[in-house]
Amino acid sequence: MPDALREQLLALDERCFEQPASDWAGNVTLPAELARFYREVGPCDCNLDTAGNPFFIPSLAKLWKQQAGYRWHGLTGERLAGWSEDWIVVADQGADPFIFECSTGRILFDQHGGPWAPAPMFDDLWQMTACLATFARVWRGAGEDIFAEDYSVNPVYRRELISELAKLLGDSRRAEDLADEFGW
Repeated sequence: MPDALREQLLALDERCFEQPASDWAGNVTLPAELARFYREVGPCDCNLDTAGNPFFIPSLAKLWKQQAGYRWHGLTGERLAGWSEDWIVVADQGADPFIFECSTGRILFDQHGGPWAPAPMFDDLWQMTACLATFARVWRGAGEDIFAEDYSVNPVYRRELISELAKLLGDSRRAEDLADEFGW
């Protein structure tokens, strides 16, 4: 799966390359699954277009900086209440974080602004990346036809997205919920 994910991102003109654990700038131990993900898939500041703000997956070297505003205050550095030590933001959409739960490997999601109550969204990093890349691939493939006359996402592309997501998630209801969550 790592090679397929890397190929998906490269097909979207995103940069991917092996990133060693030594690129990690965090003051907590880099979880083994994150180290493996950056070694094998290696997304490097990927901006994946979709309805609304793009999904952003930082490089490993920038991942620790991505925690500002969640784990600590971006200006003062003061630790923020309500953020679990078990969480690392691995991607976002307009500051809404995709959170790697270190103890389980699941990806949680929440709206920014707190209080934090993230809910499980993806089984793991691999599934998250495949799904976010699928949003971008369908978006790009639709071109100017992406919107219906009322500026909603064209139902043809919504159905295509849900079909593709259902294969990745193993559940068409989850795929529909995911499409709804991100404005499709």
